[in-house]
Amino acid sequence: MTEDILKYSDKNFNFHHKIDRVPTNNQVMHAHDNIEVFYFISGDCYYLVEGTKYPLRPGDIMLMRPLEAHHLVICSDSVPYERAVANIHPDLLTIIDPDGEMLARLYGRPLGTLNRFDSSVLGHSLCSDSMQMVFTYGHEMNRLDLISRVLFFLTEADRIAKRLHPTNRKDHVADLLIDYVNQNLFKTISLQQISDIFFLSQSQINRIFKKSTGSSIGQYIATKRLLTARNRIRMGESAVRVSEECGYKDYSSFYRSYCNKFGCSPQEDKM
Repeated sequence: MTEDILKYSDKNFNFHHKIDRVPTNNQVMHAHDNIEVFYFISGDCYYLVEGTKYPLRPGDIMLMRPLEAHHLVICSDSVPYERAVANIHPDLLTIIDPDGEMLARLYGRPLGTLNRFDSSVLGHSLCSDSMQMVFTYGHEMNRLDLISRVLFFLTEADRIAKRLHPTNRKDHVADLLIDYVNQNLFKTISLQQISDIFFLSQSQINRIFKKSTGSSIGQYIATKRLLTARNRIRMGESAVRVSEECGYKDYSSFYRSYCNKFGCSPQEDKM
């Protein structure tokens, strides 16, 4: 059972500090239309981000950009799983950073690289101390305090990332599979087509993809298509046109999937 220590949420920013005393492996692959900052406090687990495996140690910070698929895996239920997570919608940053300089490195790197800021690298850096303060005193902070701490981390993280090197994925085939799917996200692609291109059986491809992302290829594509469509609709584009350009052959299918995923229709989300 999850215990909420601190929780705050509004349209462009949400934050929670939670603990699972007896953690279970019930998280599935997911992605967001916002930026996620994940501060790891305790647990026996690792993170999968677009096929890259990141072991976690207390004090590590994970950073995921919008549409970057990720999945936490619990290795043992004997260690409580505790974390503090902030999600920031990019719209919140456009006023203070109209040129996108703060997030240029975050958006420019390949998927699944430079996501983890290791506690041994961070040490007692200002960004680590800032996140520690959120963890320790978060219940006493207001919205402005929380946001300013997280934004400070994003600024410092960009400087730290300049000294880090991209993570080398161990499974080169998985890397190629994930890249191929993302490059063809809005096209009609089948498991048979992928099998023919990579000279692997469909069962092999499914197994490799599931192991690397925590999701089937079909679930992965559906999640990313819907999140992309939602961003474009919220920017004022026609839902019908967006559905076609995001790979849906008929609008009714898109409409049902959209309502199931987000709990509202495209028209309601646009308002």
